[in-house]
Amino acid sequence: MTNKVHLSQVDELIIVGLNSTTLLAAAGTYIGDVFPVGGYTHISGFAFSNVSSATNGLRIEQGLREADFPTGAVATANVTRSVYSIIGNDIDNNAFAAQVVAPFARIVYVNGASVQTVFKLYGEARILRGL
Repeated sequence: MTNKVHLSQVDELIIVGLNSTTLLAAAGTYIGDVFPVGGYTHISGFAFSNVSSATNGLRIEQGLREADFPTGAVATANVTRSVYSIIGNDIDNNAFAAQVVAPFARIVYVNGASVQTVFKLYGEARILRGL
């Protein structure tokens, strides 16, 4: 058995509202919409900025209820988090992925200490079949 995934094994859903290019101020925060991920196996995507994120600045938050995610604020309770640090100007190493463990999720990005002039955040939920 190999680690290769054939295209016939992938069924994907692009996460609506998570194709952001909104520039962030120093220490600014992007909070994505909460979306249902029940039935999907993975959340993945990439982030690119001309400056590095805050330490563990990219977070995939997952929770059991949509109400577990506070509007306009980073969740502090009732959710699980997968965290990543994004390196500025490093297009090759800014991919992220997490296994789906709850029926709802969102992606949060906290910028580093400098104002961005370039920012791209993309995420999707996908099903990997036949692995």
